[in-house]
Order: sequence, then structure tokens, then C-alpha cells
Amino acid sequence: MRVLNTIKCGLLGLMFLASGCDNFLDVDTPDNLVKDEFWQNRDQVYSSLMGIYTSLHSSLNSFHVWGDIRSSLYAPGVGSEFSTNYAQFLQHDIYTKNGLTSWSQVYKSITWVNSFILNAPLALNNDPTFQEAELTNMLGEAYAVRALYYFYLVRTFKDVPIIKEPYESDSQDVNTAASPEEVVLDFIEEDLDFALKNIPETYLTVNERYGRVTKNAVRAIWADVKLWRNQYQQCIDLCSSLDAGYANSLVEPQDWYTIFSPGNSSESIFELQYLQIGPGSPLYGWFSYYDTGKEKYLANLSNIKVNSEEILYPIVSELYSTSDTIRLKSYGAFRTDGTISTGYGSALEVYKYLGQSAYQRSYRSQNNRTANYIFYRYREVLFMKAEAYAMLGEYGEAENILNIIREHCDIPLLSPGEGGEGMEFFSRLLMEREFELGFEGKEWFAAVRVSRRSGYESILIEKAATNHSMGQPFQVIRARLLNPESWFLPYYYEEVEYNHQLEQKEFYKNK
Repeated sequence: MRVLNTIKCGLLGLMFLASGCDNFLDVDTPDNLVKDEFWQNRDQVYSSLMGIYTSLHSSLNSFHVWGDIRSSLYAPGVGSEFSTNYAQFLQHDIYTKNGLTSWSQVYKSITWVNSFILNAPLALNNDPTFQEAELTNMLGEAYAVRALYYFYLVRTFKDVPIIKEPYESDSQDVNTAASPEEVVLDFIEEDLDFALKNIPETYLTVNERYGRVTKNAVRAIWADVKLWRNQYQQCIDLCSSLDAGYANSLVEPQDWYTIFSPGNSSESIFELQYLQIGPGSPLYGWFSYYDTGKEKYLANLSNIKVNSEEILYPIVSELYSTSDTIRLKSYGAFRTDGTISTGYGSALEVYKYLGQSAYQRSYRSQNNRTANYIFYRYREVLFMKAEAYAMLGEYGEAENILNIIREHCDIPLLSPGEGGEGMEFFSRLLMEREFELGFEGKEWFAAVRVSRRSGYESILIEKAATNHSMGQPFQVIRARLLNPESWFLPYYYEEVEYNHQLEQKEFYKNK
């Protein structure tokens, strides 16, 4: 694995970022450095744990590209940040030299987590004020974050190497073969099991509650894993365990924008915190148009118009017809008709990350740094639960759950049986998901999950190929996605070159 051949600093979880890596190159070997210098007390362990959370920031662009931008909601940005590599994803024509397929940052962060798991217990011997119970809590958080990393990897690549030990010395062998998907998922569940047994239910402050993994965050991740594995009743059980804490906490319809600004809403389960100091949130830069003209992504107007106004969400009130009753459709103030010309047709901006409030055109400052990245919120849990019920044939229960979300969006409820069954229901479910959770990072994963099930293979292809944002003909996109192996990414070519036990996937060998 190429990235592991270049690690020189012991990878202690970002707690050394302030002092930099170069300071360590002239001292002891990394493995001795870790054990002799940096695991002496509780404060160092806690700092390293915070570094694990900070390291999530470095992987967010990968997570978002892998999990979302191939969904039917995306259109190319008109700014300088939208490159050929991003175009390949939107066109479903991805090559092995596309740098966005590189997993190097993710595995680097996993190595930091592994170093924490191995070395943090050493501080118990050196700091009598550091209690074993607190260490166990911290280890639970580390295991949960590692599980989250691997869950992104397995949904993106399917078969991936499992790295359990930190790479703290140049003498270690870094070549590791990819493990089968089911083995990786078993490993993820082992980590989640440890985490759920040892992580606190909550923390003392609001920022810690949302910025650190709690038991409810573990339950949400685990429910997602169970749904990916088609273990529907287990998914429902985990989702139901979250109902007690969140069922009465859904944000009211007119207050929905508080989910994103200021964030940390009552229905938030786990979101990465951003402050005025430290790394800045990437969300504004990804989607901004009004202030910077450098955005990577816009919203696919043709897809939204057909699916929202004609199928899902007929306009109820003229007052909100040009605002945002569906979480993504606010129009930019810089165009009288609300559209943006992309060179491939018209698109919309994603106002949910750009504005200060709903139902008015009021943009955040260009220097805004503090938009949190939401990993899980309760409405996604409800969608997971509805999907699991539908796969068990309980469509009425699934409809009831969708109506809970619709009620809190101030849009018409489904009448009994209106959602349909089989293909009709799951096509609707994925559209409902996209319009509630659009641009939050996981809608391609959701489409892949549903379409891998027998009888539902065409759902993803229809969604991706219809009203394509870059003008690609339906038959072209369909041909590119006919093989389900195309739904997963290739291994980046440098990883295959450096890791002699990693073999490129058959589907991508000529790309």
C-alpha cells in the first residue's frame, strides 16, 4: 500500500500537527518514538483521540465523492474546482488513474486509529490519575471511527485490505491483499460491537455530544451496516433503539434550516464539528457559486424538476414555490429565473449549505468556516427503517414512516397504498431519500444497496441515466452501468503498483 510506504512519523493521530512531522525525522525510529515519548499521560491520550476526529476532515472529500456525486441530483459546477476527474464520476466513466479513487488518506487515518488502539493503554502505567474506565471509553470511540472508515471503503470498493496494526517502523511489510466484502463487514461489526459496549450514551457538553461518537451514533452506523448486509430485522431493531431519543425531536417544518445553520439540531446523531479556528468546513467551497465561482457541484435541474414537481412534491403554497420545501431547491439571487448555465444545460445551486436561513436569499460569508458535516441524523434512520420494512413486505409500515418525514417537511402525506410495492416503492423511496438527504454524502451508496438486491438491478441504472446532467444519452450511461462491478470503484493504479498483493479488478483492467 503506497501510502504506508511513506509514513515516517509514527502516525500518532494528528496530535502532532502543530509541531509538524519534520521534527521527528532526525530522532528515534517511529516505533520507539511512539512508545517512549508520546503515551505518558491522560492528556496526551485525549489529544490523540481528538486528532482521530480531526483526521476525519482529511477524508471528507473522498467520502463525498465516493458516496454521493454519482447520484442523479448532481450537475457539474461552473467554477474552476470541477475537473476532469469529477466529470468522470458524473459521467460514470471512471479510470484507474483518476486520483479521486485513491484511498491513501483514508488508510493513513486508519493507521492513526490503529496506533491509538495499540499505544493508548501505555499511559495507564505512567499516569496514576488516568482511569481505566476512561481509557476504555476512548478506545470505544477509536473502534467506532475505524469501523466508519472501513464502512466507507467497503461500500466504495467492495473488497479492500484490512489493516489492524499501526505501521510504526519502516521494517514492517506493507503489502496486504484485499479481503472479501463479507470479511470486511464482519470486521466492521466486531469494531462496532466493542464500541457499543464501551462508548458513553452522551457527553457533558452539547459540542461533545454531536462532535464525538456516542452509543446512538454507533447504533446508526450499525443499522446502516445491517441494511447493507440485507439483515432487515436487525436493522429495524437498531433503528427502533434510536426512536426513544429522537422520535419527538424532529425539527418543525418552518425551522428545518436549523439542521444546517447553525447545525447540531435536536435530530442530529453524529456530525463533524467546525469552529472558527482549525480546519475550515469544505461544504461552502464545494457548493458555493454566489460568492466564489469556484464550486465543484450544482444541482441537476432537469432531474429535480421532473421528480419533485411532477411526482413527489407538488407545490402546496406559492409562498414557498421559489424557496426550499424540498431541502435543495432554493434559487440563486443572481439569476432572475433561479437557474445557472453550466455549458451542459441549466442547474441550480445547493442553498442548504450556502445560506443563513430558509425562505430568503441571504448568503453566508465567503469566509464561513463552520458548517458541520452531518454523518447521521434521525431522518436518515427513518429512511433506513422504512427500507427494511419494505424489504420484509410490510409496505404499510414503510409508508407510515415516510409520512413522518413528509409531515415534518410540510408536504402532503401519502395515502394508503400510494407508495406502491416492489420496484415502484423502492424507486420512490430513493427519490424521497435524495430530496431529504440530497448532497449529504450517501445517496449513491443507497442506490447501490437497493439495486444489488435480486429484481431491483435496474433502479440505479434508470436513476443515473435519465435526465443526465451532462447531456449523456440514456443508452450510453446504461451501457456503462450494466455490469454491477461498475458501481464500485477501481483500485487507484499506484496502489496496485506499490502493493504487490493487490490485484486490479477484472472490470477495470483495461481502463
